[in-house]
Amino acid sequence: MKIIGLIMFVFPFAISAQDLSEGLIINDMSLHPMQAIDKPSYLNTITDPSFGTTIRRITNAAQGEVIVPMYSTVQAWNSDESMMILYNQSKGSHELLDGKNYQFLRYLNDVSPADLEQIFWDFNDPDIFYYPENSTTDFIRYTVSTQEKETLVNIKDVSNCSGGISMGNDIQMMSWDSDVFTFRCNNEAAYAYRISTGELTPFDIDNIGFTATSVAPSGNVYYHRSSIYNSQGNSLAELNESSTEHSCIGQLSNGNDAHFAIAFAQGPQGGCIGDIIAHDLTTGMCYPIISQSQGYDYPQSGTHISALAHKNTEGGWVAASMVGYDQDGQELLDQELVIVKAEEGNIKVCRIGHHRSDEDQYDYWGEPHAVISPTGTRVLFASDWSGAEDGLSVDSYVVELPAFTSITSSIEKQDDPEKYRLYPNPTNDLSIIDFDNLDRQNMIIKIFNTKGAVVLSDNINSNQYQLNLENAAAGLYYFSITNSKGDSISGRFIRS
Repeated sequence: MKIIGLIMFVFPFAISAQDLSEGLIINDMSLHPMQAIDKPSYLNTITDPSFGTTIRRITNAAQGEVIVPMYSTVQAWNSDESMMILYNQSKGSHELLDGKNYQFLRYLNDVSPADLEQIFWDFNDPDIFYYPENSTTDFIRYTVSTQEKETLVNIKDVSNCSGGISMGNDIQMMSWDSDVFTFRCNNEAAYAYRISTGELTPFDIDNIGFTATSVAPSGNVYYHRSSIYNSQGNSLAELNESSTEHSCIGQLSNGNDAHFAIAFAQGPQGGCIGDIIAHDLTTGMCYPIISQSQGYDYPQSGTHISALAHKNTEGGWVAASMVGYDQDGQELLDQELVIVKAEEGNIKVCRIGHHRSDEDQYDYWGEPHAVISPTGTRVLFASDWSGAEDGLSVDSYVVELPAFTSITSSIEKQDDPEKYRLYPNPTNDLSIIDFDNLDRQNMIIKIFNTKGAVVLSDNINSNQYQLNLENAAAGLYYFSITNSKGDSISGRFIRS
């Protein structure tokens, strides 16, 4: 068997989605009242009767249990969407799932972050995530496939902090090159740490306000309580913000770092009030994405924003969930999920479903906390599936957008299950593929990851092949077996 380098072989499904409004209605403000519909069974889907989108239930919480996204600002999926992490509040443990078919892989009971929301997937390496360890304040790089931990720095030691360490409040994330994270020491000082250089940057902030600074995707700009700071920790400008909450940092369609927030009051210079306001961290300017000035109602309660579609090549796509005041889904944006395009002069708002959840019984755990996937083609959310009534448990669900469906349709066309038998599947280290090759032709087998990169290639002259996956990362893989005439068999499997 010959293991070769990452040679790009572009499948249709390996291309990062661009226009996420494909198949959706844009800037529609007509009423689409929520309708009663049964909760889908585990791993099955329903079509949202108001918006026509596909919603899949991906967890199986028992009565009274809670399995939810970590938070809207925290990545759920890894960089190639082959794995994802949820939080099982009932068991007090994070769960690792297959990011494509949502099968449960294992509990992450060997990981103990300082806060349940402080697990950060690497933005490029799908096998890596980071977290501050609860018992030591070590900042850990964790390899999922091997369960190996590497201490990158001790946060207390590097900052000489004699008190408590906190990594953030609303906005919890690293820079999009996975090199910079931020934290505070008590209410006394705020810092950024750059992993590649070991550089610690203190911020010139008079009033910490029990809030850590937040690093922008570029890693060169920081946000703290309406202020912008540069890479030296010095104040650059004040944003036109007042009473913002449940915010997230991401990028606009032009690539500029941005702060997205709900604002219930105008900024000091007026304006900038709405469910989603975009603040450009380069220019300091703001513009509404969903606001009363565009014809929407006063900002909805319980709005949470996610701007983590870092692999979407068009850029500027953001998701949000709104609980609303009436909580019955009859009014515009009440109980709704949306995706929006943050491009000044070309705003796109697409309503993608009702989440059917409230805070009446489960408080914080009953909030949807929508999370957009790296390509932007899926939106994760939590729900007790209650609408105006209280549900019996809180599960996680995914809206699979039409853009995602078109990608997965391409995948389905490359799966020929009637032409092969692969077992076991899911697999750990070894699997067998049986296929039709009675005349013992010379054939070539190739294994691809979800990016379309070849991770294994070998020759076959029998009708059976043993896959050795000992060194492969967990996740979804595809294979093709091709003869000299170009005839091929295609399939997929899961490395657990």
